[in-house]
Amino acid sequence: MIKKTTLSILFVIFHFTARAAYMPIQYINSAYESSIKTVILTHAGSYERFPAIDLGGNQQLNLQFDELMPENDNYQYTFIHCSHDWQPSNLKSNEYLAGNFFETITDYSFSNNTFQVYTHYSINFPTNEMKPKLSGNYILKVYRNFDENDIILTRRFMVVDDKFVLSANANIATNPGTRFTSQEIDFSVNMGDHTVPNPMTDVKATIMQNLRWDNAIMNLKPRFINGKVLDYNYETGNVFPGGNEFRYFDIRSLRFLSFNVRRKYMEGNLKNAVLYADATKMGQPYLQTIDFNGKIVVDNRDGAVKGEIEGDYSMVHFSFVSDMLPKDVYIFGELTDWQIKEEFKMEWNEKAGQYEKSMMLKQAYYNYYYVTPDNGNKADLQYTEGNHSNTENDYHIMIYNKNPFMQYDELLGTISCNSMKK
Repeated sequence: MIKKTTLSILFVIFHFTARAAYMPIQYINSAYESSIKTVILTHAGSYERFPAIDLGGNQQLNLQFDELMPENDNYQYTFIHCSHDWQPSNLKSNEYLAGNFFETITDYSFSNNTFQVYTHYSINFPTNEMKPKLSGNYILKVYRNFDENDIILTRRFMVVDDKFVLSANANIATNPGTRFTSQEIDFSVNMGDHTVPNPMTDVKATIMQNLRWDNAIMNLKPRFINGKVLDYNYETGNVFPGGNEFRYFDIRSLRFLSFNVRRKYMEGNLKNAVLYADATKMGQPYLQTIDFNGKIVVDNRDGAVKGEIEGDYSMVHFSFVSDMLPKDVYIFGELTDWQIKEEFKMEWNEKAGQYEKSMMLKQAYYNYYYVTPDNGNKADLQYTEGNHSNTENDYHIMIYNKNPFMQYDELLGTISCNSMKK
């Protein structure tokens, strides 16, 4: 018989051996451990997802996430300054951070009245103890036990120093070849009194569609310069496939009927929700529906007061009816960090003639797509959802400038527009 002390020693050895296999940092939105779930970054006190705050202002962002563990862990976080294309800049921490170089996460709560136990963490940042001194792109890095190599998650956010004035419109694509499937984002930048020695090389523009980074257009240069105004009215370089309205389902209640959920049942200690089968939209006409452009809203409508700690996890069963496609099919949206991930890959069921996937998700209202990867591993909707030029989409534009003194990419202007609002 193995003694209890021996088991304890073996557990400690296994524990530290597992932790020694650190994941290298990725300058993207990523969770580094499978126990980290439902990571959401918003403006503090709102559902606004665009993660940009003003330099020197009082705005804060809020990060929330769950860890499927019954006890809290010892987490810290810091900021890393990045270039316009999300590579670490050459700046040192004391050049872009005021105050401390890290903070400890002290706001955590344990799940209440749930079958799946978890610890919920929340951070409002920046704080008076640690705040950015410079504008630009930043990575929020959360790590364990003061070890910056033991990374838990990373999230992108931006700090903007509004010196440029932007105007923008999202229109149906001008090019006849993409007119019925794509949208064109035309915009201009007024540099005002700000001196830019060479706008053609020093100014970079980034455009995001529905807060997706996988298909963001980066390094866009002005088409021409008229005095202090940079013009970006292109016909090809600023075009996105229009996509389609998002699919959605509602598991904010696991007791009662809810949208797009066919059946709910218990299996062991885990609740299950079977969604109605989704049909392919490829080749179908555009149908306008109201959606949340891929985002999720965490809540519990089964009598709970605080959905963030009283929302249970459920095994959700997806099915996508389609012919077998030449590429793999994935579930995609904010629930996947807007990335094609292996854990969201669907399996082909030959007998049923459909793709299937089951995954554990927290009680919430969800938007999602079915996608296939293109040659660059970006989400492609052509075979699953279709592309339409009149789809309602959000766009965000960021304008960066190479700081002539410190040689970092400063963010000097942002603007948002919507394809339905002129």
